[in-house]
Amino acid sequence: MKLGADEIFYLNALNSVSGANARDCVVQGNTASFLVRPAELGMAIGKNAVNINKLKKKLGKNIEIFEYSENANDFFKKAFYNIRFKSVDSAEEHGKKILAVSVDAENRSKMLNNSGKIKRIKEIAKRNYNIEEIKIR
Repeated sequence: MKLGADEIFYLNALNSVSGANARDCVVQGNTASFLVRPAELGMAIGKNAVNINKLKKKLGKNIEIFEYSENANDFFKKAFYNIRFKSVDSAEEHGKKILAVSVDAENRSKMLNNSGKIKRIKEIAKRNYNIEEIKIR
């Protein structure tokens, strides 16, 4: 995984505000998303989200912080903590590693209403877990 100058700038900004070292950063539009180790998640957020608010003011962007997991299934479940999943499975189709997500109609509409978040999560999953595609059923 190669990071550009922008991503490195945002990673350093998170570190200077919170002391947390993020594994990855994805910037899309007006949102910066960080992938942080579980041990540093609380430090990155700060008490009463004080570090997120400082970073938001400093960068002028909305901030998302996701918890790193050893596998893509757990990462995806944690990223959408407010969604009830029927199943989240990794598979391989046509030589591509995919993540197959199964949810009921209500939770599916909740997920799809936030398409920007899904795009950022797909990018993080691709860069950190080699997931080529996420299929939501």
